Amino acid sequence: MVVFTHGTLDDHRSFDPLVPFFVEAGYRTVTRDLPGHGGSEDGEHFDLTKASRDLLGLLDEIGAPTAVLIGHSPGGYSSEEAAIEAPHRLDALVVIGATSLTPKPSLLPMIALRLSVTLLRLAPKRWARRRAQHLFRRSTRSSRTNGAARQRRHTGARPGILRRRHPAHRPAPTLVCHGEHAHSGIIASAAPEWARRHPLVRHRVVPGAGHLAHRDNPGATARVVLDFLRGFR
Repeated sequence: MVVFTHGTLDDHRSFDPLVPFFVEAGYRTVTRDLPGHGGSEDGEHFDLTKASRDLLGLLDEIGAPTAVLIGHSPGGYSSEEAAIEAPHRLDALVVIGATSLTPKPSLLPMIALRLSVTLLRLAPKRWARRRAQHLFRRSTRSSRTNGAARQRRHTGARPGILRRRHPAHRPAPTLVCHGEHAHSGIIASAAPEWARRHPLVRHRVVPGAGHLAHRDNPGATARVVLDFLRGFR
């Protein structure tokens, strides 16, 4: 079982270009909406803990004792939080375009991150909708899923800054990846450092892709992720 969780200003369709590769490889797949996105209800703020518990609740609803969690950006953070809260529910974790929740980044990147989140919160909803529609138009491939689910929980409309950091913990087998052209923010520099700290964490770069690696180059992203999963199956 593989559960995909999308990023900001997106919804469960974000992984449509990627899902067919996993179905062909023999995986059951589930896509979901983060709180405040897609078919979920709007709310006042994004709560990482609630979002991760919704994800674990989804595993209960579909009868999956364990799963591979794949998340992009905020979807990566909520998947990682779920892995920290319930490591026994994880077969593996794949994080696309996100950083580790364990260490605290340096001051300047955190200031930049806070400013970007503030601008996102102040952005008119009409602009957010146009941005989401632009992202959806970039993908024209249809998905062939064995299963699909949407979370409809009232926990927040837009992702906010991460509110807490976790102490060091032993991770599940983890892949952290990003596009080779994803140069903004701290992800490109923080990802290899994450892999250096933990023997079970692998770092890979997706060629010909930016922050939306799974949309920009779904074939290469699928190869990177599936090769990682075959390595410990």
